Amino acid sequence: MIGQANFLQSLGWAVLNSLWQLALLWVIYQIINGAFRTAKSSFRSSLASSLLISGFAWFLYTFFSVYSINSPGTVISSALIGTEGNQQLNDWLHQSLPIASVLYLVLLVLPLLHFIRNYRYVQVIRKFGLTKINANWRMFVTNVSARMGISKKVSIWVSEFVSSPVTVGFLKPVILVPLAAINHLTPQQLEAVLLHELGHIKRYDYLVNLIINFIQSILYFNPFVKAFVRIVEREREKSCDEMVLQFQYDSHDYATALLALEKNSLDSKPLAVAASGKKNDLLHRVEIIMGVQKKSALSFNKLAGLMAGLLCVIALNAFLLFSKPGNDNRAASLPEWSPSFSFSEAESNTFNNTAETIELSSGIINRPEQKQPEVISTVPSLAGFISS
Repeated sequence: MIGQANFLQSLGWAVLNSLWQLALLWVIYQIINGAFRTAKSSFRSSLASSLLISGFAWFLYTFFSVYSINSPGTVISSALIGTEGNQQLNDWLHQSLPIASVLYLVLLVLPLLHFIRNYRYVQVIRKFGLTKINANWRMFVTNVSARMGISKKVSIWVSEFVSSPVTVGFLKPVILVPLAAINHLTPQQLEAVLLHELGHIKRYDYLVNLIINFIQSILYFNPFVKAFVRIVEREREKSCDEMVLQFQYDSHDYATALLALEKNSLDSKPLAVAASGKKNDLLHRVEIIMGVQKKSALSFNKLAGLMAGLLCVIALNAFLLFSKPGNDNRAASLPEWSPSFSFSEAESNTFNNTAETIELSSGIINRPEQKQPEVISTVPSLAGFISS
């Protein structure tokens, strides 16, 4: 029971601290993103994924650091935040955190089942329902992947289970193309779409996507995790679009191909990296491809997100820090007085020796405790002078 209580307390502290930890990392991302507005999408995607992974590592470190302590109530996080002086707050947290941890574990079943189901779906589509594609397309993928510096062998198949070209696998990447894409797209459009998928392979997007979706499943309650995931998904698609345009493909044909794929696509699985990306971001991507993107400005959503992150950090830390310890206040409020008499050190020792002699001779009088009474003080307390 003690081990279970320690586990629940540690998990509760880690969950509570993850809110302001990810909020702090979100604020850091917004500051860096505002300082480097002209940075490429690959930089933003890498920065967001790195901060998200760092936040998850911070969550794990908080849990294990608190769990390794016998009394987890005395430590809140690796940030050295403590409330050991506020007994009322500690009592409330000790009662609430185990309940919150149990509720978190119960609800964790749903996102984990969703993650496992998507992973199994990806494994199914890479093994079943496949037919060989034309040899010209296999040669195109081999040649372009070599030009892009991709050392792994990339396979390409026609799949009956996908409605848009997707990339699955990390060690053995596979590009799956629906038959409708081959029939409805021109050769130049299909080349641009395949180049987009090769861009995902070069960036290791499948592995990164697997990691961030797992983190989102574990920290499903954290809104800043969802915000980071949306940024990574949006910026990685824009980065691959930039790769396609670097190969001098026609921007109009490429944008038309993306819109055609989106029109025929169904809901894609999160673990499979599709060329069409998210529906809500496709229009913005097309505007960038066509060169009609509006001039970037500080939008209300970005400002609201930045303020929300700051308020979350301040509020949670204020909840933990701004409660003054009761013991310290009581000690500081003691009346300031100077004793009318005092014993010197020699007289104090003589008093103790006399008491011991009486105890040994009579055996009736109990031996006094070694700790001297508070009224016998050789020097008045400095706290009274300092507080005055």
